Amino acid sequence: MAKRHPHLLDQSTVQAARRIAAGYLKDAASALTRIRDPKDHDALHNFRVAVRHLRSLLRAYRPWLGSVGGRKVRRRLRKLTRLTGAGRDAEVQIEWLELQRRHLDARERNGLDWLIRRLRARRQLVYRTARKKIGRDFERVAQMLRDRIESAEGGHSKGFRDAFCGLVQLQGREFEQRLGALASADDVEAAHQARIGTKRLRYLVEPLRAQLPEARAVIKSLKRLQDRLGKLHDMHVLESEIARVAEGAAAGKAGRLHALARERRRDRRPGLVAIAARARMHRKELFNELGRSGLRKCRRELAAQIGELLAVAMRSDGTVEFERKYLLKAMPPMARSVRVQEIEQGWLPGKRLRERLRRVRDADGERFYRTIKLGAGVQRLEIEEETTAELFGALWPHTEGCRVRKRRHQVQEGRLTWEIDRFQDRNLVLAEVELTEAGMEAEPPKWLKPYVVREVTVDPAFLNLNLAR
Repeated sequence: MAKRHPHLLDQSTVQAARRIAAGYLKDAASALTRIRDPKDHDALHNFRVAVRHLRSLLRAYRPWLGSVGGRKVRRRLRKLTRLTGAGRDAEVQIEWLELQRRHLDARERNGLDWLIRRLRARRQLVYRTARKKIGRDFERVAQMLRDRIESAEGGHSKGFRDAFCGLVQLQGREFEQRLGALASADDVEAAHQARIGTKRLRYLVEPLRAQLPEARAVIKSLKRLQDRLGKLHDMHVLESEIARVAEGAAAGKAGRLHALARERRRDRRPGLVAIAARARMHRKELFNELGRSGLRKCRRELAAQIGELLAVAMRSDGTVEFERKYLLKAMPPMARSVRVQEIEQGWLPGKRLRERLRRVRDADGERFYRTIKLGAGVQRLEIEEETTAELFGALWPHTEGCRVRKRRHQVQEGRLTWEIDRFQDRNLVLAEVELTEAGMEAEPPKWLKPYVVREVTVDPAFLNLNLAR
């Protein structure tokens, strides 16, 4: 039946953070073994991701980790990510610039080719330097962290559940404020701060990806937003690069850049001007794709998803149910001869969470329940408790306008119980079966199969809450 899921939330904060940090160290070390291979283009990226996650973890849980994530450790980790930052920027810029070639004339391509050569040289220099230094520098800080993690006392620290939920609420509010401050495509600093806030919130939630479906939903939305803000940031960086070159501000740096007069003689300026114009246009298009209304919608959707995540994370007694649902064209004769329950369900008002009240009448009498279900599709989390007739009676009037009535017929088939619901307030018959695990097959039995129209497990139109509206 329902399956409990022990996870990080049941540990102390130090124990959980120590476990997560150890995983990031392992990921970084694994990528490090591949970094010296110049053909392995993903190694440096994977290393950067692991170190960024580690930095974010130590920053967020610093009040509980103490010296484990001390200033010296965080400073060294920041230095490691900066070693490859300019190379990563050059990589992204080169990719975008190559796509612009077909939009430029022959004269403008002179400036394009010069800029691409310049960026390729920078990328090569940065990555060559990084490959030489990263191994040595990382091993020093990694050993320091391992020693501190091993000696950290975590048995009596605050529970990870409370710490995690508090941080999600705090960073969620900060994220909303930063996103709300982004008003136009020209807000360079606001766009940067919104991107940073998105990344921090995503990194905070990611350790629970494998254990909570609600975490995966939040991460997916944040990743989509982060990608959009990242592209906006990349255009800001490229425009700044072109401006520095065109103004000759860096002409004296190691003789690598040329002054504006020399750019004119070599006919590169038209290309730089054209590229800058295209970058500016692309930046505005990126922002328009989001738009003020899009940003507000994104904030609302994420607020709802974060609310669902917190509702699950705050409760230690939730159970995960796995079920499949089918639309039927009529009542199967087999279902008419079995035990029947009369069910009334109503939902209390709410924006992010909807609590369901349920009255069940059968041969054993009358019972009352309060339930919260989160998620959609095959796997959902359910929190339910039986309540009193008095409390039910007090709350039931508030469900007016959002109710359903149905007769439930329960048919036992091997280890599974098939529930056939015939709705009393509309012409609708549904069949549900609760599974013991998410990947379990649920082939309708012979007595049911002729009546199945289609599976509607992931169709929101057949959620009871939506049917009640």
